[in-house]
Amino acid sequence: MKEVVLINGKQQSQLSVFNRLTQFGDGLFETCVVKNAQLLFWSAHFSRLEKGRKQLKINRISEQQWLKDIAKALSIAKLEQAVVKVVLSRGQSMRGYGFEADIEPTRLVIVSKMPDKILSEYTLSVCNSGYANHQLLSNIKHCNRLEQILARSDLRADECIMLNDDGWVISVTQGNIFAIKSGVLLTPSLEKCGIAGTRRAVILKIATALDLQVKVGILTLQALNDCDEIFISNSIIGIKPVTAINEKCFDQHTITRQLAQALEEKLR
Repeated sequence: MKEVVLINGKQQSQLSVFNRLTQFGDGLFETCVVKNAQLLFWSAHFSRLEKGRKQLKINRISEQQWLKDIAKALSIAKLEQAVVKVVLSRGQSMRGYGFEADIEPTRLVIVSKMPDKILSEYTLSVCNSGYANHQLLSNIKHCNRLEQILARSDLRADECIMLNDDGWVISVTQGNIFAIKSGVLLTPSLEKCGIAGTRRAVILKIATALDLQVKVGILTLQALNDCDEIFISNSIIGIKPVTAINEKCFDQHTITRQLAQALEEKLR
């Protein structure tokens, strides 16, 4: 099946060269999952989209309009299991970084089938390219993804760990990273850079419900390598155990499996 693409509610796939998404990557996106015809964690995705929109001063598109477009795209695609990507562009303008206050935003909805194969476990390397610290862009899914593109251009494992300017662990290129050490769940602070995935907040709540102590803070590569278990997560893969970081192997996945099972139960 080909992807179904709607631009401003109409089925088309060509965007003007004058759109600021094309010129500057001036926009935001969210990647959602549809399972059994249900759009999962939409409220969390829309909340993060709104946070980014306000941060970048992009004019608003109502939640009702987004949901109408998504429903239309899913109806055309005729899929009960799907990946839905929503993209918000600031809109069209001529040359230059400046823009008019009343610029009309462009909305895109792309529906694709779920990937045929999702790895059951992951090996990690350390990316050659990482995050630049930038608090104004931290935790919003803007469309400038050159850091991730560079990081994946020399991928030597299934995924790779992105560090920030301080050399601290932030995430993998397409998800958040977590570790278990002596029954404590560790995950990096994302105050300076990185993206707090929608599943990340759910995982932290599940961990607390399972009586795990949770620590969000600075995480170095050495500390990560000294942990008992490592796992990664995003909207599409859920929770997946990490079996190796470079040459260091991780054979223990007991708590990771408990968390993964609890997350799956929330999705039923």
